[in-house]
Amino acid sequence: MSNVNWGGIFPVLVTPFGADGSINETRYKELVDEAILNGAQGVVVAGSTGEFYALTTAERARLYKLTVEHVAGRVPVLAGVADLRVEDVLEACQSAVAAGCAGGMILPPIYAMPSPREIVAFFEYISANTSLPLMLYNSPRRAGIDITPALVEQLSALPTVVAIKDSSGAITQVHELVQRVGDKLRVFVGYETMIVPARAVGAHGVVAMAHQIAGPLIREYWDKALNCDKALDDLGRDVFAFYRCFQSGAYYAAIKETMSQLGRDAGGPRLPLLPLAEEQKAAIAKIIAEAGLARWAKG
Repeated sequence: MSNVNWGGIFPVLVTPFGADGSINETRYKELVDEAILNGAQGVVVAGSTGEFYALTTAERARLYKLTVEHVAGRVPVLAGVADLRVEDVLEACQSAVAAGCAGGMILPPIYAMPSPREIVAFFEYISANTSLPLMLYNSPRRAGIDITPALVEQLSALPTVVAIKDSSGAITQVHELVQRVGDKLRVFVGYETMIVPARAVGAHGVVAMAHQIAGPLIREYWDKALNCDKALDDLGRDVFAFYRCFQSGAYYAAIKETMSQLGRDAGGPRLPLLPLAEEQKAAIAKIIAEAGLARWAKG
């Protein structure tokens, strides 16, 4: 699958819920269109920011199909296919293939905290049983284990593994990934705050969260990341301000609250997360006001 050429900004879309808790498909399609209009070069459906853990398998399959149909070939669509049981991961992969997704973003087994040998066995099993191109997802904080660059290099030999999203937050790890597998896999980082150093060491893209709130900001930050000028510093301050908003509560709930305060409502989170408390909402409002972030949510 060496013809996969993913790169640039791939936002992980939130899943908007209505007042009754059902998926608001109309609003979701608007978010897809806004992301592409604002320069997304791919979209990720039912990822962590999309609250995959709170969706049924049927809802995820429906979102895969809805996204592919609505995108209509404008950009690649990646399906979040992480789950607890190996069989459920494989079912998600099969649903993504049936929907026509370009690939799937996949965590190692959640909660089980497998050894390196077991991680390899897991990905070998998935790769052998689906044709879906896979973006490995390294999220030590969420999964409890680190898919090290040496392990990624070993996994890069699997025929369906085509990319890696690294959310370790360590630029040294990203640099080592580029050095070890950058000629075989597309290397993405998981935070927009890492765009500048990641591009400097040769990363291919970012799996983004703030882009769906402030698309023009993230697009400009990506485009100017290799320029050392004052404008880049100013853009960076705003990117980091958005991430401070996200840290005001549980990440995925705080992203939705930030969207709501900036006129891009996507409903609240599903259990086990709760809407933010009033003091958390106030903290976000303060950051938005002090940093002047509202100007980025208009585009």
